[in-house]
Amino acid sequence: MKLRARDSHQDLLIAADPYVTAERYKDTFGKHSPYAAGIVGIDVYFRNDNNTPIRLNPDTIRLEISLPGVERQRLEPLSPEDVADRTLLKADANPRARRPFPFPNSGNGSGKSKAWNEMDTMLRSVAVSTDVLPPLATTHGFLFFDLNHDFNAIRYAHLYIPDLAFMTNNKALFFFELDLGVAQMK
Repeated sequence: MKLRARDSHQDLLIAADPYVTAERYKDTFGKHSPYAAGIVGIDVYFRNDNNTPIRLNPDTIRLEISLPGVERQRLEPLSPEDVADRTLLKADANPRARRPFPFPNSGNGSGKSKAWNEMDTMLRSVAVSTDVLPPLATTHGFLFFDLNHDFNAIRYAHLYIPDLAFMTNNKALFFFELDLGVAQMK
């Protein structure tokens, strides 16, 4: 793994690759990019060199941003549904606008457009989708965080992964903290 943002101990390597330019999103995300909504995608790799699977609690992962002169922020990851909403739904849509009553069995039932459903499906396919890191294997997927279009903040960010444990004996692993600022150095 040649990614600069990484942390390794207890035979587990975690590395991260933040996408902070519009060009990086084109191949993976196509026409509708989370970048346009101010959302950073971080491709996270987990290499488990143990003979035992490791449980990951994705609900505890945080992106910690420490901008100079500003109080530290701890951002929670966004779900694929949240990313699709923020990317495709118009913020200026009037929720009080009078709309016709829906007819039974009309549409797909979700109330979302075809583009939204396609984006949600695509995001689910690339997102971190497991809470088990198999033994002697590498897995990866994206985590998404709303940076409100301030992609330069990634220079002051750390990806914090605190809740990991071996599945056979429930022994906790020491937390992982990846300095994403080093990923931006050339």
